[in-house]
Amino acid sequence: MNLDKNNIDSLIKVLRKAGPLKTLKRTGWVLKGVKDSESVADHTWRVCLFAALLSDNSLNRERLLDMAIVHDLGEIIVGDVKWEKGKKILVPEKPKRKKEEKAIAEIFKGHSKQKYYVSLLEEFTEQKTPEAKFLMQVDKLERTLQALEYEKKGTKSLNEFWESAERFLEGKELEPIFRELQKMRKKSR
Repeated sequence: MNLDKNNIDSLIKVLRKAGPLKTLKRTGWVLKGVKDSESVADHTWRVCLFAALLSDNSLNRERLLDMAIVHDLGEIIVGDVKWEKGKKILVPEKPKRKKEEKAIAEIFKGHSKQKYYVSLLEEFTEQKTPEAKFLMQVDKLERTLQALEYEKKGTKSLNEFWESAERFLEGKELEPIFRELQKMRKKSR
């Protein structure tokens, strides 16, 4: 690790630019009236934990976790755009992700790994690698678990989040976890 003045300055700039993710509320929850809803950073943290706990040797774990860290980072500039509602697509996801890629480039401007982090978001957007596909499943599972937690606290009408997750998880390797969350939801009703 090279801790010269330029690298330290670059690091601090990136971290300061990333800081607002801690207070950016997740739009879907806000629109549903969830009190004290999670931030995008809260979501990202648990996506990373999910990915770490579920990944195996068939995946490049370092790349997966790096991708998880940056998968929503561009929302600092673009905002947390709600692009789906249940099974319905409100706004195409790829143009949203392309804007986020530009935002990531801006956030990491001057940092030695700028191209690497932009490439991770591109990889996630394209959904062609095992890591990107796995992370999409993890992202939907984390949101579903959060929906379950909000429902247990009394928030109503979160069906759209369950429908969306099912669309992404049906027939995929992590579907059994989704089905277990559904069982837990039925028991709590």
